[in-house]
Amino acid sequence: MHYQAFQRETTMRLTATLALIGSLTITTACATTAPIVNEPEAQPISKPTSQPEPTLIAELPETIDSFEYEGFKYFEDGSGGFSVRYANSKKKRMADFYVYPVAEENTNLEHSQLVLGSTRATLMAISEATQQGHYANFNVVNAATRASGLRTTARVQATYLRQNLASYTLVYQTEHQGTLLKIRLSMPDNEHNRTTEEWDKFADQMFTKAIKNLEASKLTASANNTEESVTQPDTQTGS
Repeated sequence: MHYQAFQRETTMRLTATLALIGSLTITTACATTAPIVNEPEAQPISKPTSQPEPTLIAELPETIDSFEYEGFKYFEDGSGGFSVRYANSKKKRMADFYVYPVAEENTNLEHSQLVLGSTRATLMAISEATQQGHYANFNVVNAATRASGLRTTARVQATYLRQNLASYTLVYQTEHQGTLLKIRLSMPDNEHNRTTEEWDKFADQMFTKAIKNLEASKLTASANNTEESVTQPDTQTGS
């Protein structure tokens, strides 16, 4: 299954990409329940917290291809969203995986609207970071979507300069029943990093594990609610 370009040209400027994705009527709040501006390097992992570890963490492998698991971090907005980091320090590659709820004002939107709207918000955040001087020469190389059953996944590939180093980044975005799932990979810009299929496989594996975890959590919650309703006394009959 291959990604289909948002438009015929495979190379496009950021403004053209934003205009295309922006044709959907959606607010950027779709993605702002989670921080999307900060670079992976700026985000601490395994920050001490009183919250229990996300159930997904126990299901993730220590290594995925060339990446090694480094930790997770809850968002500080109280949404319950969190990020997971994998990295390859030797190759200077980093992958952050974000799991966070759809903003309440966008819960009535369709799946594809949520995916493309959230992707647009991410690109806008990167554009703002570029204007603020965090990056230079940011350029979207390719923007595409892929349909797998009822699920749509967006993928954006871009290049930029960070601290005068040529860098390559990919953003993968999808959604599952009210939960947004996003992956941001950052690495040096070279021919291997641009052409390898490892990043697509990494994204597929992470999304698959996350969706299975969400489904399992939903079933557990449903079973708990059923058990509570069965054991709760019937006050009307006095039983």
